[in-house]
Amino acid sequence: MSLYISNLWFICIDLPLALLRVLVAIVGPVMVLFTLPFASVREGIKHLPVWASWWDNPTYGTYGNQSYQTNKAYNPHFVDNPKGFMSQYYWLVIRNPANGLTQSPLFSVSQAECDYIKYKGNKVVDNGPRGWQFVYARKGWRLYTGLYVYKNFGEYRFGFKLLPDVPQRVRRVGMTFIPNPFKDIGK
Repeated sequence: MSLYISNLWFICIDLPLALLRVLVAIVGPVMVLFTLPFASVREGIKHLPVWASWWDNPTYGTYGNQSYQTNKAYNPHFVDNPKGFMSQYYWLVIRNPANGLTQSPLFSVSQAECDYIKYKGNKVVDNGPRGWQFVYARKGWRLYTGLYVYKNFGEYRFGFKLLPDVPQRVRRVGMTFIPNPFKDIGK
């Protein structure tokens, strides 16, 4: 696919999906509040009801991972009762909002499954290296696009968190919507 089509896809498909992901996270506090009492153990892990899986954590469920359950640095308010209602709520709403979207083919992809991953701009942009990159990948007919700008005027990341320097990354990458004009200004 051409860069032109990838840009068009980003504007018309992936940017609106990233905004939808934000909306899903925004309704998360209410959804988790009402669905957490109906959580049940499936395959040894406590999960929200299947119909509320976008707000669940597919890997660790409602209790969180071992670090969250035992380390005050990860769970500063509820480590004394890591399986209590408020600890589960904090895990699902604050620490991992709408984490279940990482398993949705609409909102995530495994880079290793893509036919290709291409980029324009800098190959590596991260908390250290600054610059910009527009990344686009294809899996079958579906495009996955993302824009990342990290300069002296903040950090802006929209779309899929694809890493062109790690094309065979197996872990699923999701979407994000990060407008952060205050990150490391002037450095």
